[in-house]
Amino acid sequence: MEKTLELPVEIGSVVYDVDFPKYPQRVIGYRIGRMMGEDEDDFEEDRKADELYMEYEGCGLSGSSPVSSFGKYIFLTRKEAEQASYEN
Repeated sequence: MEKTLELPVEIGSVVYDVDFPKYPQRVIGYRIGRMMGEDEDDFEEDRKADELYMEYEGCGLSGSSPVSSFGKYIFLTRKEAEQASYEN
């Protein structure tokens, strides 16, 4: 049985996190579930173990977000991220 994953952006693309909208973050990869070595207690309860995550870093920051948060908390433009930040 084959499964195809649709990724919102290519690895190497720049995204903006609503928590730090002024800092561009480069997508460095994707993963499913928690990272190897990640403490289970640190893995947020509302995240599913089989959910697809986007990994990104830049400007001394790094982050990970479920792909389902793309367009809610992760954006392609700084303007979108800043707007979402003001609304929260």
